[in-house]
Amino acid sequence: MKVVTRHLNKETLIATGFVLFALSALFAFFDFVGRLDEIGTRFSAIEVIVLVLLELPSRVYEVMPIAALLGAVYTMSRWAANSEFTILRVSGLSPVKLAMMLAVPGMILVSTTYLLGEFVAPAADKLRLELRNADHGILKARGYSSGVWIKDIARDKDGNVTHSRYVNVSNLVAGQNSKTGAWRVFEFDTKRNLTRVLHAGSANFIPHEGWHLFDSKIESLPKMTTDEQTVVSKAVTRHNADVLLSSELTPAILGVMTVKPENMGIQDLWQYLKHLKDNRQTTDRYEIALWSKVFYPMAIFVMLAVAMPFAYLNARSGGVSIKIFAGLMIGITFYTLNNLFSFLGVLNTWPPILVAVIPSILMLIIASIGLWFVERR
Repeated sequence: MKVVTRHLNKETLIATGFVLFALSALFAFFDFVGRLDEIGTRFSAIEVIVLVLLELPSRVYEVMPIAALLGAVYTMSRWAANSEFTILRVSGLSPVKLAMMLAVPGMILVSTTYLLGEFVAPAADKLRLELRNADHGILKARGYSSGVWIKDIARDKDGNVTHSRYVNVSNLVAGQNSKTGAWRVFEFDTKRNLTRVLHAGSANFIPHEGWHLFDSKIESLPKMTTDEQTVVSKAVTRHNADVLLSSELTPAILGVMTVKPENMGIQDLWQYLKHLKDNRQTTDRYEIALWSKVFYPMAIFVMLAVAMPFAYLNARSGGVSIKIFAGLMIGITFYTLNNLFSFLGVLNTWPPILVAVIPSILMLIIASIGLWFVERR
């Protein structure tokens, strides 16, 4: 049985590799075609090819469960067509033993997917954004023409909140994580009174100290009062000042605003979620992205389970090509459900963990029903 297990694992991994290559090449072709209008106007042909290649790790991460499904379906169907699986069933191969045999390639593919999603794809996507904006030298926040808007809370040495800030950063400098464009900072005291407004032409991050704001304009506002007997002080404005702004904001947190949550790694999402919770901001979309990153690679095990019933169908139940087409439709359905539930989860504020696991649970139910059906035949 060990020889059969090694043979099955080898064929499943090879078939999955071929499918993964084909799907990746197809997506790369579509991405290249979609950027043809940029050749000669903004980028050269070589630069467009580099941008497409840098997007490939994210594409491979997305289609890995579908590739695992199609690779396993092809292997199972071929074994069934050659009566190899029939002989194994007569020899005592149960569905449980088959699942254990498929667990080895499953673990290899899951580990590879986690590696892609946590390290390779985020780094490649960040480099792609920097290269895409290299001609302008700036990185803009997604969906905001005014730049990055983010909340920050200042604390004293004892951890007590002293004031809060709303920070607007016009842009980040491509290729230089510690440098940014213009800043606008609105500071409020604990009673939510606006106390200070800062404008700076640029800023540079100093580790363990904060942000150095260059050529700043500082507007210090008096405290507002309803007591008519109290004399209200005048507003004070300072020009051409350099300010060291102590802040929990880091270049990594600002950089999060330039990329999609789905393209971030688990560690980056966790750190940004912590920042959002500390500042009492909405976290739904980022929580869904985090749990999707945690559970999405595990869907490969579910896809391998979905492929198992195809091993019990003999050649008269349809050719290998028909079974691969059926597997492709199942894979597309899973991909669609995964994206659909992500959007619905954000709109309806569903529990993030539930949103991340529902598509896999539905596919697992389908696999169980299919296996029960073919076993009773």
